[in-house]
Amino acid sequence: MIRTDDPGSTPRGQPRTADTAEPAPGHTAARHAHRTESGSLLAAATVGVIAGIDNIAVGLAIAALLFSGTLSAGLGIGVGTVLLAATLLALIIALGSGLRNAVALVQESSVAVLAATLATTVATMPGTAAERIPTALAVIGVSTVFTGLALWLTGALRLGRFVRLLPYPVVAGFVAASGWLLVEGAYLIMTDPAHAGASADAWPWLGIAPAAGFAAVLLLALRFVGGIYVAPAMLIAAIGGFHVVLGVLGLDLVDARAIGLLPTVDAAAGIVLPDTTLLDRIDWTVVIQAWPGFVAVAAIGLVGTLLNTGGVELSTGREANHDRELRVTGWANMIAGFSGGPSGYTGLGITLLAERLGAASRAAGVATALVLLAGLFFADWLVGGIPVFVTSGLVLYLGLELLLSWLVETRRRLPLSEWLIIVLITVVVALTGFVEGLLTGIVVCAGMFIYNYSRLPVIRNAASGADRRSSVDRSPGASRLLASHGHATMVLTLQGYLFFATADRIVDQVRQRLAEATLTPLRFLVLDFRHVSGIDSAAIASFIKIDTLARREAFRIVYTHLPASVQLQMVRGGLDPGHDDVIRVEPDLDHALEYCEEALLQSPAESLGRPDNANPLRAAFGDVARLEDLIATMDRLDLSPGDAFIRAGESADDVFFVASGWVRVQLSLPDGRLLRLRTMTSGAVVGEIALYLGQRRTADVVCEKPATVYRMSRERLEHIEREDSELAAVFHRVVAVGLSDKLAIANRAIQAAQA
Repeated sequence: MIRTDDPGSTPRGQPRTADTAEPAPGHTAARHAHRTESGSLLAAATVGVIAGIDNIAVGLAIAALLFSGTLSAGLGIGVGTVLLAATLLALIIALGSGLRNAVALVQESSVAVLAATLATTVATMPGTAAERIPTALAVIGVSTVFTGLALWLTGALRLGRFVRLLPYPVVAGFVAASGWLLVEGAYLIMTDPAHAGASADAWPWLGIAPAAGFAAVLLLALRFVGGIYVAPAMLIAAIGGFHVVLGVLGLDLVDARAIGLLPTVDAAAGIVLPDTTLLDRIDWTVVIQAWPGFVAVAAIGLVGTLLNTGGVELSTGREANHDRELRVTGWANMIAGFSGGPSGYTGLGITLLAERLGAASRAAGVATALVLLAGLFFADWLVGGIPVFVTSGLVLYLGLELLLSWLVETRRRLPLSEWLIIVLITVVVALTGFVEGLLTGIVVCAGMFIYNYSRLPVIRNAASGADRRSSVDRSPGASRLLASHGHATMVLTLQGYLFFATADRIVDQVRQRLAEATLTPLRFLVLDFRHVSGIDSAAIASFIKIDTLARREAFRIVYTHLPASVQLQMVRGGLDPGHDDVIRVEPDLDHALEYCEEALLQSPAESLGRPDNANPLRAAFGDVARLEDLIATMDRLDLSPGDAFIRAGESADDVFFVASGWVRVQLSLPDGRLLRLRTMTSGAVVGEIALYLGQRRTADVVCEKPATVYRMSRERLEHIEREDSELAAVFHRVVAVGLSDKLAIANRAIQAAQA
């Protein structure tokens, strides 16, 4: 029927409706507007009739489902409370919803849970029916009030987006399990001895066969024929045809009731609405025992409201305020709950029908409420005149439709593992209960999430100090030393959320590196937390293991981009990076690499296998002939921290060789801040690219630590090229070596980043 549309199957886009038509020019605009308004009201009335008939029929089926077996004597008051609750839901949501043409319905998926709850609590109470009925109404009403309160609180606290994070297989399992409970409920109605009457021997088949046939015909017609009038037409045809057959057979209503074809409730008894006199006969102990059902009904209401609101939003192209819809639906359910009726929310299919027909105002929901209210005046005849096979067949159809849509057809759309969760939830609900099924689904989904997430790589990138270098420009000799001994530094860039199932991979990676006998012994382990979103307490144990390995294998750990919250967790877990002699914390990866490089370069010469040469340029560029002659032609500059020897915007008329100390390349930002680009140490060549290309300087270069710098001017270089070509070749060779080392470092960094 219309109420069970799957959000995934609704048409996309916004249909053209009467209110979107372009008005005719001039004096015809008023007449056009009048026709548009009339058309919208007519469409609203049509929707109200269709939705009203649909909800009345389903309401009767719901009442028959809830008040069956030992509760069957309450069918009359059950019909009254269901129709009254449906009227209140339709009216309040129509007036308060942000969706202009929302039509609310009592939802059968939550009723399936209520029926199961009543069967295990109230139906087994000792005593007479008069004692059970008030308690049954209290269970239904309290569940609806509880659902309304949960909806309102979720919307008031703006938590709707979090409810939508519930795994889809759990939602689908919810609905599929509701379908199973409806099928069970239909079977109980069809085989209820209370309906047997004079045909007790033949009753099971007399009750099952026509109901199953009606459900099958209804299911096939709605699936293969479709149309907005099919369901109401079939309901009217089934009821009318039944009474025609009774007339042909010469049977009256009393005879039909006697053989169990009509409900045992006498139509003359009338429909009774709940009143305050019922409160004294409620067994509140039994009501409290039904709390698991309240939780399940509230969960269905939350998910259903958000699913249907999202479906309307997607299909109409208009954005919806989900928190507002939750608050309005919450109020509607809390008010409807005091009447003793079941819960409900906006119906997806009927609301989209209102959109397609051009019902562009709140009149559609109001019209539905009026039709339902009118149904209360005819409920006497409806209860006594609608055959049992129609109500039980309608319940059976609703259950089968939910099972087909959410259990069978989801197999084509979902991976096998997710579809099996739906099957599991349905089976658990069928064998144990709704809450158990819900918890099982959530636990299994959580387990699958942990398993799948644990398979994701927690190490975003693994490299050595030979591949990942800091922004410090060093001499070709120092760069070669770091390239050959950079494997003493291991860089691990971590990612994601580190927890017990993933953190141990970091320990395994470190152990594998320590076991590599062919590589330089590990001296530094850099752990970059830049892409880490969080860490749990169980993962702290993995970092404690790494700390233990560092002490045993004599290497240091350098943490970078370590959030204060993660550092606090480490301290609470027994690891204090700020006061651990094997741990160092640096603000970023660049500073961490700079620290490791400086420590390696300051190691004794014999540990790196480098010559002990007092001349830094000779050590930097190797045994280059006439290097001292080249140095002698240049100007020597002894700089102090803060001294600038290159300014942005100047002509590039010279090149500099750093003999000792540190210099920094920086940019002056518009707000006055200075941005460090690179740092250069002894043996580095500065300004050569701009000199060769004839460009202006793009950045400042200032002294960072006391430095000695040699300057080669353009004029002097041109003089050397004219007078001493051999010495000029030495100059260009030294510069080329520096450029080649920079290019090699950049290439290794790119390869490491892409690995």
